[in-house]
Amino acid sequence: MNDLFPASFTRIRPLGRGASARVWLAEGPVGLVALKLASVPGGLRREIEAHRGLEHRYVARLLDADRNGDWLAVEYAPHGRADTWGRGQPLPALIELAAQVAEALAHIHGRGMVHGDLKPSNVLVAEDGTARLIDLGLARGGELPPLDLGGTLGFIAPEILRGERPGPEADMYGLGVLLYHLLTRHAPFRDADPAALGYLPLTTLPEPPSSLRPRLPRALDDLVLAMLARRPASRPSPAARVMELLRGAQASPPRSPLVGMAREREILRRHVVDLLEGKAATVVLHGTAGSGRRTLIRECVRAAHREGVRVVSGGADRRLLLAELGQGGPAIVALDGNAPGIETLLARILTENPLCLTLVRADRPLTKAARLGARHLCPSPLLLEDVARVLEGLEMDRRRAEEFHKLSRGSPGTLLGLALGVTVADDALEPVERQVLALIATGPLTVTLLAERIGLSEHRLLDHVEPMIDRGLLTASADGAWLMEARTEGA
Repeated sequence: MNDLFPASFTRIRPLGRGASARVWLAEGPVGLVALKLASVPGGLRREIEAHRGLEHRYVARLLDADRNGDWLAVEYAPHGRADTWGRGQPLPALIELAAQVAEALAHIHGRGMVHGDLKPSNVLVAEDGTARLIDLGLARGGELPPLDLGGTLGFIAPEILRGERPGPEADMYGLGVLLYHLLTRHAPFRDADPAALGYLPLTTLPEPPSSLRPRLPRALDDLVLAMLARRPASRPSPAARVMELLRGAQASPPRSPLVGMAREREILRRHVVDLLEGKAATVVLHGTAGSGRRTLIRECVRAAHREGVRVVSGGADRRLLLAELGQGGPAIVALDGNAPGIETLLARILTENPLCLTLVRADRPLTKAARLGARHLCPSPLLLEDVARVLEGLEMDRRRAEEFHKLSRGSPGTLLGLALGVTVADDALEPVERQVLALIATGPLTVTLLAERIGLSEHRLLDHVEPMIDRGLLTASADGAWLMEARTEGA
């Protein structure tokens, strides 16, 4: 195949090159276009067919095409790739661009098609700052013939890596990867060996984007992770609903900084994946008050819940707990390692081996549980750079990181207490925070009852409660079901 342009177009400069085609900025009868030339004769027939009748404001318009499939011309987007354009853009602009891509996907899915190769280089930005989705060469469904495995490593949904036929949920995964890139400038999975991108999505889960970009809205952080769920059925859908969720996510309060303890967090994420594959485990997180045990457990429970795992309350009735764990299907439970009879309960769990991930917060290693196979983790102290990122997330001066690191000795709880201690006066509290503290002053309350008394949904109440826990204003039981004054229980 030679590189002669169609007679009606004049080349200006190259825009990109892939395995199956080259793209040039060219000028033709309709002005500037992105002209795509197939590497083999007829190599663009499929993409041309996918474009037929696919008119949408956020899909690049097909302006001209060769009847033999040797070339096609689409509208030129002068701001280039989404990730390049996104550097320095404010958060609302990034969210809106992702919402526009979701709107385009809703249109594509409505035609019975799946894009199949969503990534930053396939989302361009037009002159007016709006999205243009391109490259339908791997599109599936509709009237198009089926394709074997395709896509780009790092952006392919886990089910495609497993050899399954992709559905619209695979595009939701790709949109999650795209948004993760836009928000953090990093991929959800990173490794020095590019081949690792072929198995990492099958063996672990991504860390929250808020770990890399402080003060992301909580709802946005959760939505991105839900879109990157390992199980297709756990991802939000359809695309039109995701579009609405994205545009509403900015109103959520920011997530408290989640940094440090990278090794421990990765181990727990892998345990969640193992649980989904049918492998039970018991993990004891031991350390001093404020060492980060509760944060690790909370993040792990959230990750499991996003994947459809049952969250079982570690209540006082041990027989009911064991019966519920044995009901079938993966479950996760958080237990207090200081509770009476905890080692006997863990021995039962480890012996009966229900399909469950058991997380235990303890002050010290539990030797009997260790002998029966329980894994023990002690949270690592925060590094100086971790402290700097926490301060940044709290909108404080990063230059004080060394001072706070020395005073806190790398303890997350102590650091937050030091950094936020000046903001816990009554006149600094929000009305809902004052209500929460007033209601639990007479004793612990369940989240359900507290939400009912305040008149909020449990989800909205937790938006207020989680920052209060991080600030040391109150504490929660190991399973997160009960809330109490901070002095009632160690961190």
